Parts: sequence; structure tokens; C-alpha cells
Amino acid sequence: VFKLREEFDQGLDVFLDEHQSVHDVAALLKEFLRDMPDPLIPRELYAAFLSTAAMEGPAQLAVLQLLLFLLPPCHSDTLHRLLRFLSEVARHAEGSRGPDGQQIPGNKMTVSNLATIFGPNILQKEKPGEKDTGAMNFEDSAAIILVLQRLIEHYQTLFMVSPEMQRDVLRRLFQTDPDVIDYLLRRK
Repeated sequence: VFKLREEFDQGLDVFLDEHQSVHDVAALLKEFLRDMPDPLIPRELYAAFLSTAAMEGPAQLAVLQLLLFLLPPCHSDTLHRLLRFLSEVARHAEGSRGPDGQQIPGNKMTVSNLATIFGPNILQKEKPGEKDTGAMNFEDSAAIILVLQRLIEHYQTLFMVSPEMQRDVLRRLFQTDPDVIDYLLRRK
């Protein structure tokens, strides 16, 4: 992991292939997410995201979606791609059969396992080294896991703006700033 991090930090072209352990690559990704100056989900939204753990069903997803809309674009884009990747990893958790009938073992990385491993690196209350970051209480830990599970399970719909919301935004823009609509239509 240290060698891979050094190569990335030096700006070298790093090729991840069968010579690297998947565990080392995952550890490097977790370390990268944990050490970001500003986490993917900003610390200011930590409590709001954790509060959704107490919700259920469509209400929980609606609030998560609105919170995701508050993320800076680069954070939102990166989080979307990371969640899509984690969802793909989770799809291969169970063993399966190949085209020739041979048994292909699963990676055992269920959504729950992935949320447990990656959650604390995405949802951070304090900066690394600040206060007592290692002493996270059980309630926060359980909430982080639950929230990240929902994000992984529903990433496709959570990052989608509904047609109704798009129409509402366009109507409001038309009333307040029609030049923006011209710009958006030209861009499309």
C-alpha cells in the first residue's frame, strides 16, 4: 500500500493489474478517502446524513437525495462513481457458475460489508488527527453503515433528478432568469 501510494503521490503511471493484491488496492482507496482534506460528504452535512438513518422507506430516500443535491459538483460526481463501483463489487458477493459450469467464488463483499469498510472514510465527523476521531460511538458507527448501505443500494435513483423537479426548476428559472434557460437549451 505504501509503495502504491508513493507511486501515485509522485505522479507516476500506476498500472493496477493481477500483480497487486485487491486488498492493497482497497486499502489505498480507503486511505485516500480518509485523508482527503474535504471528505466526499462534507463534515457540515455529517449530522444531516446520519439523521436519515432513523428514517425508513421513501422518506429516507427523498431526504438523502436532497442532501446529495447539496454536495459540491466534484464531490457529487466522485461519490456517484464510487457508489456505482461499490454496487458493482457487491453484485459479485455470491459465488456463481461460469459459462462452462465451473464454480466461480464470490468476493464476499456484500453491501453491508462494503458500507462497514468504506462508510467511516466517506462520512467523517472530524478531520483525521483532530480531537478523538478513533473513538466513534456505536450509534454513529451503526448510522454511518446504514446510510452508506442505502446510498450504495439506491445510488441510481438518488442521483437522478425527476422530470417533475426538472420542470419545476425550469418554470422558476423562466420566471426569474430566462437567459439561463436559453443557455441550458443551447448546451443540451
